[in-house]
Amino acid sequence: MNLIRINTKTNIINSTEITKDSEYFLYGSRGLTSKIVNDEVPPKCDPYGPENKLIISNGLLTGSPFPNSARTSVGGKSPLTGGIKEANVGGRGSMLLAQNGIRGIVLEDQSDEWKYVLIDQEEVHLESAEGFVGLGNYELCEKLYEKYGERIGIYSIGPAGENLMRSSTVASNDLEGYPSRHAARGGLGSIMGSKKIKAVVIIPPQKSKVKIGNIKKFREITKPFTKNLATSKETFSIFGTPLMIKAMSEYGGLPTKNFTMGSYESADQISGEKLHELVVNRGGKNRLACSPTCVIRCSNLVKDAEGKHITSSLEYETIAMNGSNLMIDDLDKIARIDHMCDNIGIDTIEFGCTMGVAMDSGEIEWGDAEAVFEILEEIKKGSEKGKLYGNGVCHLAEEVDHDRVPHVKGQGMSAYDPRVFKGMSVTFATSPMGADHTAGAAIAGRAARQDRDYGELTDNGHKLDLSYELQIYTTVLDSMGCCYFIGPSYETMGLIADALNAMYDLDLTRDNVIDLGKQILRNELEFNRKAGIEEDMNKLPEFFRREASEPVELTVSLQEDSLRDFWKNL
Repeated sequence: MNLIRINTKTNIINSTEITKDSEYFLYGSRGLTSKIVNDEVPPKCDPYGPENKLIISNGLLTGSPFPNSARTSVGGKSPLTGGIKEANVGGRGSMLLAQNGIRGIVLEDQSDEWKYVLIDQEEVHLESAEGFVGLGNYELCEKLYEKYGERIGIYSIGPAGENLMRSSTVASNDLEGYPSRHAARGGLGSIMGSKKIKAVVIIPPQKSKVKIGNIKKFREITKPFTKNLATSKETFSIFGTPLMIKAMSEYGGLPTKNFTMGSYESADQISGEKLHELVVNRGGKNRLACSPTCVIRCSNLVKDAEGKHITSSLEYETIAMNGSNLMIDDLDKIARIDHMCDNIGIDTIEFGCTMGVAMDSGEIEWGDAEAVFEILEEIKKGSEKGKLYGNGVCHLAEEVDHDRVPHVKGQGMSAYDPRVFKGMSVTFATSPMGADHTAGAAIAGRAARQDRDYGELTDNGHKLDLSYELQIYTTVLDSMGCCYFIGPSYETMGLIADALNAMYDLDLTRDNVIDLGKQILRNELEFNRKAGIEEDMNKLPEFFRREASEPVELTVSLQEDSLRDFWKNL
């Protein structure tokens, strides 16, 4: 596999083979993006300056038949948090990069004119993006399909990324052809915009360059695991992540009215069951894979009443943050918000947080979906009003002087009330990434080890241990290119070690793999400290300690010093 460095200003492109002797050999996806950021990006640099870098990388297992292993990590210094950031995404691109013999792409320096990267089986090119600038992700994809065929992989930015909005995303086209998958968190799309790179286009090679040392052994290791995932996740495959809406409301942990409540009286109207009904009745699709090796297949394709595509991959977090959180109880309106965010290139979680604060502060009426659509149009135009709402929840809160802001380290909080989800509250507070549930998703029923009891969901007991272990194991899965739905657990780490050994002719143990996860986290924490993000920033907004959630009457009650010292023994 090769690491490709692209100087976006000079057009100089260098390729370095990642051999067993390379410092990058055991670093893929998040591991690679975080290592390069920590090693090469000045921590105090301007995120939009030439010194910042944007890294796009697949995982150590990408290109193999390991289940759910074809996700992409995008990394850089976040313009939203000022710290290190990695966001990962499904879609076509990761597998195609691997098949072209590429582990990662590093975008360096700063172009003076708009370009796009073209990767084919011969070489990597930089092409003029004239004619593509200003396009939303949907229209851009159509134009690129016309030019290069419909089998290509695309990473792209919409107008929000071009206009350096701090909540902008990097889109990845899905297996159905839509730009519906997004490396969304942390504003990484605006780094791509600062480099004036509109897209990365990958042509499928005639033959894959991925090599597996012992394919027979590899299949013996992974086949039972793959079969178990496909059968054990059956209900999840049918309903997807939106199935959690009603359950979260019953737990009292569904963000409602900017986290003033945890249960939503109209939860039935935006539930996974209701969405499934709409999908089936309108000729949509469920059981869709987010990437080529996905066997859980929990994604969906949503059509409107006339049978026209609205959006793909309508997820729990998007529904909650733009539904119950805003008091919008219409799935068609929420699906339209999702479509507009995907097209413009805006993080639906950060946007839902931002609109929640806008409504909480009286800037907009609760439940006013039409006003939300109008604001998204302003973000697309790059107007002053659009900039007010497109630069993240903390930017808006500062501008309208509102102090009830659900964020950590400058990043908006996703769809789990930390007063109820005690393990998630630890992850939100302590992750190097800001309030990011994917860093260690301590959802209901999740344990990091099969032989350990981590206590009740709403109790503090053992939640520091649970989050600590989940964050390490999730870091490993991210670095393999794997979806964390396969299980961030001690047991899975052993399986990962066996798979790496068969693929690369190694002799790794479970402990070696866990140590790799710890080292990646050390890299991230080191960068943040040098950037000025210290341990005393490992805390949740005060209103979560002051205001009891309704109806369960819980507050955040973990001691702040335990969060501050969380990584002390990493």
